[in-house]
Amino acid sequence: MSIMDLPPFNRAQLHAIEVLRGGGAVVVTSPSPMTYGVVARDPRAVNLLKGRPVDHPVAISVHFRTAHDQLFQYLELATDARAMVDHALADRMLVSAPIRPDPAMPEWLVPAIEDGWVLFFDGAWAPLWTLWGSFPFLYWDGTDNPPVATASEARALFPAGTVVIDADDRRTPASTYGPRTVIRVDTDGRPTVQRTGIQDQEAGPALLDRLREFKSAVAVLDGPGRTPLGKTYVSTAVFEDDEPKELVPRTRIQVEFARDPNKNEGGPNVLDVVSADVGCNHLGTAVAAGELLTGGRLSIPGLGGTQVGCQGPLRDQEEWFKTFLTSTPSWRLDGDELTLTSGGTTITLLDRKLAEPDLPLDGIRWKVMTTITNADMRQGFRFSGQAWLSFDNGRVSGWTGCNELSGTYTRNNTELSFSNVTITDTPCPPDTEAFRTTIRTTLGPATTYTITHNKLILLSPSGTGLDLTAE
Repeated sequence: MSIMDLPPFNRAQLHAIEVLRGGGAVVVTSPSPMTYGVVARDPRAVNLLKGRPVDHPVAISVHFRTAHDQLFQYLELATDARAMVDHALADRMLVSAPIRPDPAMPEWLVPAIEDGWVLFFDGAWAPLWTLWGSFPFLYWDGTDNPPVATASEARALFPAGTVVIDADDRRTPASTYGPRTVIRVDTDGRPTVQRTGIQDQEAGPALLDRLREFKSAVAVLDGPGRTPLGKTYVSTAVFEDDEPKELVPRTRIQVEFARDPNKNEGGPNVLDVVSADVGCNHLGTAVAAGELLTGGRLSIPGLGGTQVGCQGPLRDQEEWFKTFLTSTPSWRLDGDELTLTSGGTTITLLDRKLAEPDLPLDGIRWKVMTTITNADMRQGFRFSGQAWLSFDNGRVSGWTGCNELSGTYTRNNTELSFSNVTITDTPCPPDTEAFRTTIRTTLGPATTYTITHNKLILLSPSGTGLDLTAE
């Protein structure tokens, strides 16, 4: 199927994604009763379209868990206040919160920070998920003055040729449209309305009361002390009836805990999420915030997950683990160690960052496992198993499976900028050209990189990238 065979709405989103990856800005629909907004991967593009200085602070949408969790690492807020912030995000408000200075802070947050406060929200909306789901975060500014409520108004407001995603037919018409309310949350967790918007116009003083009540209720459920929320743990020991239990070779238990704003219509505003893996399927569930870890028990009503057909011992191990997780095991934290216990079974786990620390970028030979297209689609190539990259103090070298490559790079906390990349011109089979083109495209300016233990992801602004593993 070609792009022209898709419905016009889908084609419009794909065109908008191309514009965003090219450094431009587009105008997107928000759900009623909010106004349209301007989004971009580059904050300067937002400001140019809005007719403002390019370095004007903007808001940032953290609609992927990775971006959301990275931001929350740097907020100067207590845990119960963070749950309240997620409640405001689920209600589609803008949040202004204090951020602690830290040299390790990701550079992509800087455009949304002003005088020690960061302005953020969760902009993802299901009808536009093709667009929002292609980027972990986007810079944003609303169309508040005048309030733009329809696609035709947006086209009249912005210069000719501006991409406007028209989703008016997917919104419920409202009698009044307005900008998002901006909630300011102080370090002590006290919320105030920083800018009046559509949410507090509809709810009035009850809006702040609702946020305070949620904060207090979750604080009671969470209880005093630390919780495993926001961490991933991997098993270090398993005992059944005081005897060691051996897991299937080359497997271990991994459990991740998270707290997220609910992106779906209906249900609790904030969810506590558990994800687990024991060597085959990815398992998980979500419950209302505060109900997952209440009273020292892990309360999982049921587990969903992927549907990989596990064979033999892996299948039996997964069924054993699912039974354990849904048996309301007790949990206990001792420093970075988490212990889960149910009946005669005890599982000891360690914070993944200690058990499997992230490898450095430099000094490692990174083997290419798959290529990436459209930011998240993996594809294997016959020659990818032979290709590798190595980084050494500003110089990159490697092998494409047919040719040698070399070049230079600079780096910050989240990006690599490659230059002078050359690839030898040894004749290669025609079916390897697409693979080599992907490598060339990835090794360009503003390539984001993330390292998780022994995995490296390189992703170019175009959505092309490489998935690599340390050899």
